[in-house]
Amino acid sequence: MNVPVATGGIFAEQLERIVAGLVRDGLAIETAFLSPAQVDGLLREARQSWAAGRFHAAGVGRGQAQQRQESIRGDHVLWLDEHAPADVALADYLSRMDALQQTLNQSLYLGLFELETHFAVYPPGSYYRCHVDNFRGAGERRVTTILYLNPEWQPEHGGALRIYLEGEHGAYLDVPPLGGTLVTFLSERYYHEVLPTTVDRISLTGWFRRRP
Repeated sequence: MNVPVATGGIFAEQLERIVAGLVRDGLAIETAFLSPAQVDGLLREARQSWAAGRFHAAGVGRGQAQQRQESIRGDHVLWLDEHAPADVALADYLSRMDALQQTLNQSLYLGLFELETHFAVYPPGSYYRCHVDNFRGAGERRVTTILYLNPEWQPEHGGALRIYLEGEHGAYLDVPPLGGTLVTFLSERYYHEVLPTTVDRISLTGWFRRRP
């Protein structure tokens, strides 16, 4: 299913702000990238897939060497290439990401050719320790995107995305995972972590990749 997305109006302004943020800081945050109704559709799809047992515990590492290490990360994921996006909300999300990819290529000449993306659920008590979004010796992931699907997030729920602004330590920015917020940043530039959450924390996390 392919849902066309109009590139004018508010959406065009959002794309322009994302490009400007990446140029200026390597980082852009859109707090209302999707409407509450769009967030609700994606959240419903994630919860249905979770109830159906389609998620699996995320690992650390790559390929056959990947291992589950709960001391590092405790999320569960569902890759969208493992789950055909027949749902209208998912198709709309993928269309918007396609438009973002085209805009980034046209504006920044990044050579992006695909998006790898998954639902992520952090159950209560889970977190993800500080890391950067490229495997050692690899540079295919160019731009990270994180879309939050938690419509009633409160500060006491924890679970903020902590982005370190200068290396692995030091100054940082905490982004609450409030539904509709899209965080975009250069994958090789920012160390980041997910702080412990006290309730289920749900997102769509992705990476725009260049060819190896």
